[in-house]
Amino acid sequence: MNITYKLSQEEYLQAVNLHHKKNHRVVKLAVYIVLASIIVIVGTDFNNSREIITNILAAFFSISFYMLFVRILSTHQAKNIYTKSATLKTEITLRISGKGIRFDIKGTEKTIPWSVFSKWEKDEKYYLLYTSPRQFNVIPARVMSDIQKKEFDEYLKKYLPSHSPRS
Repeated sequence: MNITYKLSQEEYLQAVNLHHKKNHRVVKLAVYIVLASIIVIVGTDFNNSREIITNILAAFFSISFYMLFVRILSTHQAKNIYTKSATLKTEITLRISGKGIRFDIKGTEKTIPWSVFSKWEKDEKYYLLYTSPRQFNVIPARVMSDIQKKEFDEYLKKYLPSHSPRS
């Protein structure tokens, strides 16, 4: 099976967001919220209404700032990675077989055997093939026909069965 595509910056940003959704970001946020709530509860004199309101507002704004900061930082980092990458912006041809995936980028071919991939994730728009917990290859689903998607899913389930996504 052969697939050829060129990944846009917007597509890469969406794939990074998918990675973050599957990367327990919500759990980290929940822990931050619980810690902030504990600090507010322990540090508040409940006889003083002004202090209660001040501490609740401080906790609310610190949690909001954290969420906004993390979102802006991850978007900035993803844009920076895309801009500096020589391979993300170029046309890529993939040859997918039982041996692995052969990447052909500007005439340079590199075969990555299935054993190198640690896990995979997918949604309706993208496949993410992980080579480490923070490093992944993005394959947009738009470049595959329904038959190719089914075939690719079968390869993933066959060669990475213990790492199939829940979705």
